[in-house]
This record gives sequence, structure tokens and C-alpha cells, in this order.
Amino acid sequence: MDIMLDKKGDLAISPEGDIILGDSVAQKILIRLRWFEGEWRWDRERGLPYLDSLLVKNPDTDSFESAVREQIFQVEEVTGIKEVSAALDGRTRRANIRFIAVTDLETIKREVEMDA
Repeated sequence: MDIMLDKKGDLAISPEGDIILGDSVAQKILIRLRWFEGEWRWDRERGLPYLDSLLVKNPDTDSFESAVREQIFQVEEVTGIKEVSAALDGRTRRANIRFIAVTDLETIKREVEMDA
């Protein structure tokens, strides 16, 4: 069981004011995709190279999408990935990552928006 997060990444709280517990493969993937490389103090190699590879002037989106695939596949329940795309708005320095991941029980279609 994990502590569930809401759409903004904050703790999900029930109407009664309790923290909500659950098991969500989608949440596991989203957490991994929101980590900037070097951000996690116990393992600096975890995370995605947003600042070095995507949120730059001429991003190598193919390489970044490959890194996204690797992060998604590290979630134990994921059995396949149908799609990954990363788009950058150079003016606002915002990235949008879309993916479709497959597990034995569900197909997860989500997107993550990141900014520098």
C-alpha cells in the first residue's frame, strides 16, 4: 500500500480528513517521471535528465523518450509500453510527456507536465 497523491501531487485526503492509502501503478509511474536526475538524495542516478536533455535549446527528444521508457519499465507491474512522446515548448520551457503503459490488469494512459 502507498499513500495516494492527488492530481497536483499533494497528499490525497478523504472528505473525513484522512490520508488515503491505495496501490496504483499509474502513481508509481508518475512519481518516477516527476523526478529530476540527481534530485533523490539516496540515489543521485535516479530521475530523468530534464535540465540536461529536454529543457534545453535543441533537445534530443529521441534520447529523452528512451530514458522515459527505461523509467516506466522499472515499475515492476509494467509489462509493455505502447507509446511515449515528449514535447517541449521552448518559449515557456515546459515539457509535456505522454505515455501509454500496459500491465496485466490495465492500460495506463497519462501525461506529465514539467517546467524548469
